[in-house]
Amino acid sequence: MNLINEKQFSRSGEIENLINIQNDYQYELSFLKANSILVPKKSEYNLRKYVSKSLLKEVDPNIETAVEKCLVILANFASTYYDDDKWKSLSSRIMDEQTKNGDNTYLYPKILKILKVGTNKGPMIEVAKNLNGGEPYKIGESSKRYRLTESYLKGGLVEYILKNETIVQNRKTSIYNQQKEVNLNPICSNLIKIYPSIVLPTVDELLIAGKDLVKSGYTTKKGKILTLRNKNSNLHWSDVSNRSFVEDNIKLFTFLTSRGYKLPSPGKGKSGGRIVDSFVLMPSWIRNLITIDGEKLIECDYTALHPNIAVKLYAGANSYITHTKVSEEANINSNLVKIEHLSFFNKKIYGMKKSPLYDYYFNMDSAFINEIIKDKKENGYKVTSKKLFKKEVEIMTDVVTELNGIGIYVLYVYDALLCKPKDLDIVKEVMNRIVLVHGVKTTVKSNEAKSVDINVDKVDKAILTFSSNIMTETEDNTSKIGYLDLVNLTLLLPNLGFTVKESVAIIMEMNADNVRFCDLIKMVGKMKREQQYNDYNGVVITNDIISNLKNIIRT
Repeated sequence: MNLINEKQFSRSGEIENLINIQNDYQYELSFLKANSILVPKKSEYNLRKYVSKSLLKEVDPNIETAVEKCLVILANFASTYYDDDKWKSLSSRIMDEQTKNGDNTYLYPKILKILKVGTNKGPMIEVAKNLNGGEPYKIGESSKRYRLTESYLKGGLVEYILKNETIVQNRKTSIYNQQKEVNLNPICSNLIKIYPSIVLPTVDELLIAGKDLVKSGYTTKKGKILTLRNKNSNLHWSDVSNRSFVEDNIKLFTFLTSRGYKLPSPGKGKSGGRIVDSFVLMPSWIRNLITIDGEKLIECDYTALHPNIAVKLYAGANSYITHTKVSEEANINSNLVKIEHLSFFNKKIYGMKKSPLYDYYFNMDSAFINEIIKDKKENGYKVTSKKLFKKEVEIMTDVVTELNGIGIYVLYVYDALLCKPKDLDIVKEVMNRIVLVHGVKTTVKSNEAKSVDINVDKVDKAILTFSSNIMTETEDNTSKIGYLDLVNLTLLLPNLGFTVKESVAIIMEMNADNVRFCDLIKMVGKMKREQQYNDYNGVVITNDIISNLKNIIRT
């Protein structure tokens, strides 16, 4: 799944290979493979060498099969390496599907026993307990929560290829069932259609962008300061919980994309059916660096959607709530308002009352707040978030369905959609209209994805340097170019062998005069692929063009 980086590209010296690989990546949809899992380092070795054989045989008479079933359960914890909260709820239904033999015997309790006992060096996992020492769960609502022990968290992850056919088949069945669900869900099916067009940034690009954002003082939507770890441990910072690390973000990105995208899936119960996929889980500054058909995306999201949904659901008197409006009227820092709005209505009652937003909302409309509190008392504090999420998903489903009906496909991030610039006006119009149909009074704000441009000063300098070189070169009127260098198409294309008419067509297609060299290569690859079709009437990519491109790659 990883795109070729500049060093690999230069070493290969074969631009044809790059174009073919880019096309395969861009147009072949890839999801996680059923036989591939990520497990804690040394877990396989420790299970085989140190765990009691009698315990393993309680899982399966074949020790190899028993070990693999233990590893499958451990693989459920892979995502926690990248979460602040290391605890994870494990569904008994899912664990049974992962480990069953075909009869009615429940094997997962025996596997959990093995993992909790561990080896003579300690357990592999631990279970969350309440004050009474019990392991809390509620049938049909919440599962027991587990986490890896510190020694296994420190080691990181390794890929393990499953060999047992029954285990692999169980995983295939689970994937097939998810695919059926995907096909029935409008948002999921929309995502499946847009994935093949997505081009991901390289790790090199992410490091450059991350460093520039750190210098600019970038903070995440949750108010965390983007920081370069530089091999330091968490102990290096006194406010580590208030920081988000570039290197950790890139590791998460790699986890989410390097082995295939996570199949989009609607959540259950308390999530209200919100869709989760690799791009929802991706840090927003990284997500803003992806492109589709060579274009950077624009994010359209609803202003303070949940507060405005709450007003609709609980008969509030206010309307068109915005973070700015609340900040000014309540005299509260605007960033704090944004962060509090993410969770205010989802909190327990005492948590709401401790929030700096409580007095504002109560003084503005006490009946509105009292209705929410009444609902929480009668149905549990999570009922509010369930209702808000459910209505959000209903709105976004209707929006995506209408957009797909006119041939527009979008990336989805909860209450926001990322679209191509040419579709912006239509996307905003549909979103603004649909939300009012649902009786929720808010509007869409859009902003070109932040952090997409990599160091404007460096870019301008690159343009000037390249333009100067290309005008003064006497031998072949070209300059060696790096994969990430910015190039001026007006100057470069004629030197590659394109006619004036062809050059203008490419510039119009890319909607820019100055682009990264890698984006030009992707465009050439796209044209080369499309010219195989009988109805192609675009610029023809000849072998001479390919050769000229190859010759100007900086080695």
